[in-house]
Amino acid sequence: MTGNSKSTTMSSNREMILTIVTGGIALALAFVLSQIKLFELPNGGTVTPASILPIVIFAVAFGPGWGFAVAVIFSLLQLIGGWLVTPFQVLLDYTLGYSAYGLIGFAALPKAKRIIYSNPLKRFVNGGITRAIIFTVIAYIVRWFCSVLSGVIFYAEYAGDMNPWIYSMIYNGSFLSLDLVFLLIVMIILYIVLSKAYKKPIK
Repeated sequence: MTGNSKSTTMSSNREMILTIVTGGIALALAFVLSQIKLFELPNGGTVTPASILPIVIFAVAFGPGWGFAVAVIFSLLQLIGGWLVTPFQVLLDYTLGYSAYGLIGFAALPKAKRIIYSNPLKRFVNGGITRAIIFTVIAYIVRWFCSVLSGVIFYAEYAGDMNPWIYSMIYNGSFLSLDLVFLLIVMIILYIVLSKAYKKPIK
């Protein structure tokens, strides 16, 4: 085995270890934060203290592939104490809904550029806050759509005289929009702090 091959293998192993360790930390933090409910609607739906932020940072640091992997695992963790009606409802509200956060990984720098930094927080900063915000909003929209569809199919009786589609859009939009706003505020503040710490221009 040549020196270059050994170096490449060692670099690949370090990246794998870094990914797994960081992913585990991100999942643990996200799950704990998701259990802290700042606001909860009577028929399901909560606003949390930026519980998705660890997943955002991880996805931007390691890309969409690993981002989706962690998001899927997070979706399974959300089944603990969740509203479970039918397998299809679970698929929409949890599996697909929470897995949508993997889309945030598309805000990451190309792999060749991001692996230069061994610190995941530096990868997050160098990815740029604008791209992180854009893909986070897209991920929330996809989750909202899944929740709306689930609401129309499984919770239409709660709409009363209101059109089930309108009711579901308003109901799910109410808590998801608040959760998103809170997340973006904390994300931007963290990004500014880290940018100053690493002396990187805000972009």
